[in-house]
Amino acid sequence: MGVGLAPTGSAAPAARRGGSTGGVEVSALTHARLGRSHLLRLRSDDGLIALTRRGSDAAFEALATRYRARLLAFCKHFLRSREDAEDVLQEVFAAAYVAILADDRAINAKPWLYRIARNRSLDHLRRVKAVRVDSIDVHNTEGRASTADAAAQREELRGLVVHIQDLPEAQRSALLLREFGGLSYEQIGQVMDRTIPSVKSLLVRARVSLAESSEACA
Repeated sequence: MGVGLAPTGSAAPAARRGGSTGGVEVSALTHARLGRSHLLRLRSDDGLIALTRRGSDAAFEALATRYRARLLAFCKHFLRSREDAEDVLQEVFAAAYVAILADDRAINAKPWLYRIARNRSLDHLRRVKAVRVDSIDVHNTEGRASTADAAAQREELRGLVVHIQDLPEAQRSALLLREFGGLSYEQIGQVMDRTIPSVKSLLVRARVSLAESSEACA
C-alpha cells in the first residue's frame, strides 16, 4: 500500500500481511495537513476570511502568516522597539480575529490590518510615556558593499529612522505605511480616513522635512 489518503478499511489487509500501518497513517495524516496548509496559502484574503468565519482557525493563521512580517516591520518602526511591536502585533491579530467573527461585512484585509496596527500602536504610545529604543534593524542592501560602506549606510539609516520619529504623527504614519507597508495611496487613505490628494500631500511634506533634517545634520 502506498503512502497516501487511503480508506480506513485498507489497514486490515496491510496488518494481515504483517506490515505496520502506524507509520503509514501518521505519514498520510502529516501529508494531508501539509497539503491543506499549502492550499490555504494559495487562497485569496477574501477566501481565508470566509473560511475563518466558517470556523477554520487554520485559515486565520494563514492570513496572519501572510501579513505578520510586514505588520511587525511597520509596528517596529512606529514604536522603535521590537519587543513592543511584537506585543502590539498580538493585540492586532486578536482584535482582527474577533472583528472577523463579529459580522459578515466585507473586509479589504491589507489596509484593514494596517489600520488596526496603526491604531494599536498609537494606543500603546499613549499608554507608555517613554518608548524604549531596544534596537533598530537595518535592512541589508543588495550588492557587495565594503564594510566601511555598509557601516556608513547603517548609520545613515539610523539617522533617518530618528528623523522619522520627529515627524508629526500623520506624516510619520503615511510615510511608514508607504515605505515599510508598501500600501498604495488609496490603501493609505483607507487606513487614515483621508483622501488620496491629502495622502500625497502628507508624503510630500514628510519627505521634504526628512531632507531638511538630513541637510541640517550634514
